Parts: sequence; C-alpha cells; structure tokens
Amino acid sequence: MIETMPQEIEVRYILPAIRRELARTLIKDHNLSQKEAANILGLTEAAISQYQHSKRAKEVVFSDNVTDEIRKSADKILSDKKNKQRVIAEMYRISSLTTVRHILCDLHRSQSKDLANCNVCFDDNLLTIKAK
Repeated sequence: MIETMPQEIEVRYILPAIRRELARTLIKDHNLSQKEAANILGLTEAAISQYQHSKRAKEVVFSDNVTDEIRKSADKILSDKKNKQRVIAEMYRISSLTTVRHILCDLHRSQSKDLANCNVCFDDNLLTIKAK
C-alpha cells in the first residue's frame, strides 16, 4: 500500500483551511463581500460561500496564534491587493509556521498507524541535501 505523502495532506486539508480563515477574516474583519474576497484570493464565490458555511475545509481548527498570523496576512494582502504574488507569499508563510506543520503531521499520523512515531518533517538529518 502506498502511504499518503505530507504534501497531499497539505493540499487536501491545510491550504483550504488557511484559505477559509483568510476569507472569513476579509469578510468579517474588513467588511468585504464574498465576491470581493473571492477576487482577492483568486477563488470562486461558491468556494468562499462554502468556507463561510463550514461546508469546506472544516477538519482543521487553528490555534489563536495561527489565527492571529492569518489576520496579519489578510492585512498585508489588502494593503497590496493588486499583487497576486502577495496572496501566494502569505499562504506560503502561514503554511510554513511550525504550529501549522505540527497540525499537518498530526493529520498525517492519524491516517496511518505506521507513522505513529514519524518525525520526518522536523528531522534536519533526514532533510539535509548534500551537494556533490
């Protein structure tokens, strides 16, 4: 049996949850419409609606610290909303937070009994690539 890769968990659970929180922040804290939030985040209005009504990306709940970082990202995105690279940069920044990486690992471990003691994502010895 082929194991699920951490990147698959990230795409299926983590990135949608970050988008969900960004959308909610843009709408709730910055009074944007679903259409405006969708345009800024490069999503459809339907996706934003699903995030708003917990029909998509409901499996991941972030800590207050991560939610605070997502709010900071929303502010940065709004201050530079014509720059689509800003959304990518902030999504990447949030997904790289240690707390978020731990959530990813917990999800990964929960899907495979063989990974109960896995620490690949945080083991520098396993991740080091040596140049020739």
